[in-house]
Amino acid sequence: MKANKVSNYNMRMLRENIRIPFILMIVVLYVMENLSAVLTFSRSVHIDITPFAFIFLVNNYEMQFVIAASAVILFCNAPFEDESYQYMISRAGKLSWGLGQILYILKMSILYIACLAAAAIIPFMGHIAWSNEWGKIWGTLGKTNAGAEFGVKLSVSQNIMRQYEPVDALMISVLLEFFCILCIGLLIYFGNKMTGKSVGTFMGAWIAVLDICVSNDWMDWAYGFSPVSLAQLDLFYGFAPKWGINLAYAVRFFLIAIIILSSLCVAANYKEKVINSK
Repeated sequence: MKANKVSNYNMRMLRENIRIPFILMIVVLYVMENLSAVLTFSRSVHIDITPFAFIFLVNNYEMQFVIAASAVILFCNAPFEDESYQYMISRAGKLSWGLGQILYILKMSILYIACLAAAAIIPFMGHIAWSNEWGKIWGTLGKTNAGAEFGVKLSVSQNIMRQYEPVDALMISVLLEFFCILCIGLLIYFGNKMTGKSVGTFMGAWIAVLDICVSNDWMDWAYGFSPVSLAQLDLFYGFAPKWGINLAYAVRFFLIAIIILSSLCVAANYKEKVINSK
């Protein structure tokens, strides 16, 4: 209960810190803008579109970079301590305070993913075909270059459409993306808390660009250590399996990383003395 109260206290930043709603708004608008060409294509052929754009958004490495970089900005003010810090931690205790910060990062990650998911649906309102089929629009964009003349830059993976039912792919994509954002938030908190500087923020920024670095210059096995890469379903149906990188590996990687980082975040709060309040 104490930990939850600490996290709720931090959630007030949604009202008091304009940076958070501003970055959420920017990401939502960016996603919607990137989907506008798909909507134009849908209108031109007079066929409604199924609501699975989120899957292909998070499997685009450029979009993933924007999402991850925005998450770094979202959590860059870690360890979320203000003038009431000493009073709060003396009342809550270090364990509850640390767990409260983890809960806050978890809640913000859920909110962030919810905003992304909403942004992937809002542009198509009024033109959505509610179905558990991929539909003709995604099928056409995946199999042909018909979208090119409409300016569609979003890559639609044939591998994903062959291997998964749409709802399954959507649920897995949302879960993997949530794990990725949560890991970035925990890493930033731990690094900033332990050093008292922005080391964690720089570590989070490095994670955001790691996928691009591996794609361009590094060995393929390095994908196995890139959270942003492991959040992309399409990765598991190319060269990655020969390095043991598949969906099961990604889930294990994220769960182990979250457990370790959460433990480190709690432990980081024991590095300093607390001034007891009277």
